[in-house]
Amino acid sequence: MVLKSLALTLCSLWLAAVMFIDLISYRIPNSLVLVGLTLIWPCLFLIGLKFQISLPSITFTAVSLILGWFSLIGMGDAKLFLIAAPWLHYDNLSKALVMMIAVSWAQLLVGSALKGKVLQRIAFAPAILSAVLLNLAT
Repeated sequence: MVLKSLALTLCSLWLAAVMFIDLISYRIPNSLVLVGLTLIWPCLFLIGLKFQISLPSITFTAVSLILGWFSLIGMGDAKLFLIAAPWLHYDNLSKALVMMIAVSWAQLLVGSALKGKVLQRIAFAPAILSAVLLNLAT
């Protein structure tokens, strides 16, 4: 029980750090991605989530890397998808996609209202990580 609580706390701190840094700098440093792979993956295992390498996870990872390669999303965002892909529940992905779109639009609308002009770019990590949390919780 203590290990599970510690794992949840570490995951929460990492998520908050990634979101905050992406909101401030529009970048996700490779050091945070490395922490996600070396620290968060074992924590997710301790929480009781199942690691699965399947055709949907490989396809999801490939598509996100291609989108990053062609600069349709940032490479940091593609790496976040890479970290999350083996843990996602692919039978329940539609709610997560709706959440990701909703958070992105909310960030675009609020940011545009605060700056007085339409934003040219947004930090996508909050939308990605919110969708991942919703997917893992359901």
